[in-house]
Amino acid sequence: MEKEGLSKYFFLAVLGVVGLASIIIVIPVLTSIIAGAILAFVFYPLYDKIRVRVKHKYLAAFLIAFMIILLVTIPSGLLVKSLAEETNYLYLRAKQQLFSGEIIENRCYEDTFICKSANNINNLLKDEATKSYLISLLNDVIGFITGKVSGVILALPSIALSLMVTLFTTFYLLVEGKDYLKRVTQIVPLKVHHQDQVIKQFSDVTYALIYGSFIVALVQGTLGAFGFWLFGINGFLWWGIVMTFFALVPFVGCAMIWMPAAGYMILAGYLQAEPTLMWQGLGLFFYGLLIISTIDNILKPIIVAGRANVHPLLVMIGVIGGLFIFGFIGLIIGPFVLVLFQTLLQIFEKERAPHALEEADILGHHNGKKRK
Repeated sequence: MEKEGLSKYFFLAVLGVVGLASIIIVIPVLTSIIAGAILAFVFYPLYDKIRVRVKHKYLAAFLIAFMIILLVTIPSGLLVKSLAEETNYLYLRAKQQLFSGEIIENRCYEDTFICKSANNINNLLKDEATKSYLISLLNDVIGFITGKVSGVILALPSIALSLMVTLFTTFYLLVEGKDYLKRVTQIVPLKVHHQDQVIKQFSDVTYALIYGSFIVALVQGTLGAFGFWLFGINGFLWWGIVMTFFALVPFVGCAMIWMPAAGYMILAGYLQAEPTLMWQGLGLFFYGLLIISTIDNILKPIIVAGRANVHPLLVMIGVIGGLFIFGFIGLIIGPFVLVLFQTLLQIFEKERAPHALEEADILGHHNGKKRK
């Protein structure tokens, strides 16, 4: 008997040590695993439809993984190419204007602070020492950007490994996810209907956040394209597509596109004595501030709260807190953790209520006897 007890404690100790070692091993790739699990969950309905036509489950999962690769690499490649071309154009133009000594192409002659400052800058650039310093500064800025790009290139092996873990996780969860879920539900000490409640909440929150984010991004991109067309910017369709992708980037968003455009139009319109251009820039600024950027904070909580049946404030806090702690993947993890906590509290409340009533009855009966 004593030997059995020692054997049990030894097994628990080994299990604890191995479990801790497993956690330490998994932590560096935890974000990639979570991302893979979310992708598998989101693409599972499509996987089911493909399985109707493709008999081999591994081939169906491979097709989904290949589609994810295309969805990530093609838009990212186009976006990087566009940004590289735009950065190169701005660099060459700035360098050309510095060499010419005319940053402001059309001088203005109004007796205002901004106009005087612009003309003073042009006069200052005629000094060779100043011109040389600014060109050197411009080269330093380009060097800084190049350094950051080089850092990203050097990090490509690490990024590739993370993406590989994500894709493998997605692939195997598509194929064997249901079996894993059955094992987990057998281990977790919750009643079946409570497990179903947690799974349903996870499903609702994940779908709402994923589809909500893409819907909001499409809306922002469409509104951005309309705004650029309305205020006379060429290539508004292309910029609308770019803003759609930037809308998915936390903190940066569409403002990365419309704000510099509006600022340039305002400054150029004022300094070149073109009030129409200046008013167009002001219009774009307020349009972007009040409509493009605000719609995100209005639509996303409503979409998520409506689908997942949770309070919009809880969703907003989860999204912001999740972004700070987990990064991009925190867009989903943050709200899900808060919703899971709320669900578990509801389960505890339901389970606790009958016991609380029973205890109240016993206490009332006991007090009644004392009075007698």
